Order: sequence, then C-alpha cells, then structure tokens
Amino acid sequence: MTTAAMWTSLALALCVAWPTSAQAWDPFRTRNDSVEDGNERMADGDATGALASYDQAAQELPNEPRVQLNRGLALMASDQLPEAREAFLRAADPDAPAEVRADAYYDLGLAFYQEGDAASAEEDHQAAQASFREAADAFRRSLRAKPGNRDAAWNLELALRRIREEEEKQEQQEQEQQQEQDQQQQNQDQQDQQGQQQTQDQQQNQDQQGEEGEDQQDQQDQQGEEGEDQQGNEGEDQQDQQGNEGEDQQGEQGDPGEDEQDEGGEGEDQQDQGSDSNEGEQDQQEQNGQGGQEPQDEGGGGQRLPGHVERVLDALEDDEESLQRARARARASRENRRVTMDW
Repeated sequence: MTTAAMWTSLALALCVAWPTSAQAWDPFRTRNDSVEDGNERMADGDATGALASYDQAAQELPNEPRVQLNRGLALMASDQLPEAREAFLRAADPDAPAEVRADAYYDLGLAFYQEGDAASAEEDHQAAQASFREAADAFRRSLRAKPGNRDAAWNLELALRRIREEEEKQEQQEQEQQQEQDQQQQNQDQQDQQGQQQTQDQQQNQDQQGEEGEDQQDQQDQQGEEGEDQQGNEGEDQQDQQGNEGEDQQGEQGDPGEDEQDEGGEGEDQQDQGSDSNEGEQDQQEQNGQGGQEPQDEGGGGQRLPGHVERVLDALEDDEESLQRARARARASRENRRVTMDW
C-alpha cells in the first residue's frame, strides 16, 4: 500500500470515528471586543475564559444569535452539554439568518452525537439510540437550512449508522440478559429441586427412623407381653402344681381317716357278728328249751304258746330287722368316696 493510500484510509477512519468540527461565528463581520476575546481564548484552549467573554458579549448584544452560537461551543468544550444544547437552540431562532440557523443545528447535532457516544460507552444502548436520533434530526435541519453542506450530510450518515449499531448492541444485550436470566432461573430451579430433594430425603429419613422406633417399641411391647404371659403361665402352673400337691396331701391326710372309718366299720361288723352269734346262741337255747316243751304242747292238743314266749319271738324278729339295717349303714360308711376339688 502506498503512502498516499495509507493517509487516505486514516482520514476516512477519523471521519467515521468523529464528525467534522463545529461551526463558529466569524468575529470580523461584527466587531465586538468581548467576542474577539472569547475567540482568542477558544483558540488557546481556554474554554472557561472564553465562556466568560461570551457571557459578557451576550449582555452587550442580547439579540445577536451568533453570540449564543459561540457560547454553545464554549459550553460544549467545557462538557456542559445540556447548557450547550440550550444555547444552540437560541441561536437557531427562526428570525436568525439561515446560515446562522444551519450552523446552530449542525452544532446541536454534534452535542447530541457526543451524548450518544458517552451513553454507548456506558452500554446504555437505548439512551445512545435516542441521542443519535436527535443528532440525525439536527443534521437534517442543518441541511434544510443550508442544502449541499457535505459536512452535515456526512455526519447525518454517521448518526444513522450509529443508531443501527446501537440497536444491534441492544438486541444482543437483551439476548445476553435473557440468557443470564434463564441461567439464573435454571440455577434457581436446580437449587429449589435440590432443596426439595434434601427435604424429601430428610422427611424420608425421619419417617424411616420413626418406623424403626415404632418397630422397636412394638418388639419391646411384644417382649413385655410375652414376659407377662410367661410369668402368668408360670405363676398359674405353680399355683396349679401347689394346688394339686395340696389336694394330694389333703387326700393322703384324709385316707387314714377313711381307713380308720373302714376299720371302725370292720369293728362294727365284728360286733354285729358277735351279737349275731350271741343271738344265735340264745335262739338255739330257746329253741332247745322250747323243743322240750313242744311235744308237750302237741301232746296237749295244740295249745297256744305262753305270752312271754311270744314276746321273745317278736323281739327276735324286730332285732333281725334292726341288725340288717345296721349292717347296711356299716357297708355304706365303708365305701371310699374321695372328694374331687373343682376350684
């Protein structure tokens, strides 16, 4: 690439990066000491001193729009952009000459363009778009007041280009913000899911522990019931065993009495036998005695027995029935009747 081409490319880059310079009032058309002093200070880079001189000139020439034009330039150089825009609007009064209005709108476009740059640097793309639109509108007004101004046309093209760039940046920024919000929402959802899972796990562990505790309590209760049943059964068995042993002992103690009773019955039998033998002997004697007399009775022609003999015979019959009843009572008393306890 030749040297000339390099300088041409550099000039184009500078034009794209920043609009052309502002338009100022030529002080030699209307001479004023304050205006001339302000222009000299602006040339030296003393924007603050120049603004003081232009303020003095505005008091001296209150109806001169060109003084407001120079004031706006000094304010814009001092980074007082809102005040600079107000001064440029005063300079663009409809009663002002077309050339002055064209320069005022041109400088107003530069002020908005500078605000757009500042907003874009802060990534406030929406505010930057608004400032670049105001700048484009001001450059159009300048072209209407002064058609064919190539600097105004060039700066208008730059403002329109910056508007499109800021729109793309804003769209990209919104997409990134949306992605970031989606990512944050996804992270929040994951955290919520993790929190819910942890809560469910904790609740499950608590339920499991509660079930285990209930099972242990049931086992303890079952063991306690089994122990109580075992103790109760053992106690009942012991009581039954003791009761049976007591009954057996009582039965054993009662048997000798029954044996004695049986022996007593045998004694009664012996007594009965003795009495029977005695009675037999008496009967035999009486029969023998009566036997010696019966032939006499028969020989006497069938006489009745004497009264005392009949009474003896009747007594013997009564004694025979009494003897049988006594023997029956003795046999009944000898029967071994063991009482069985039902309690």
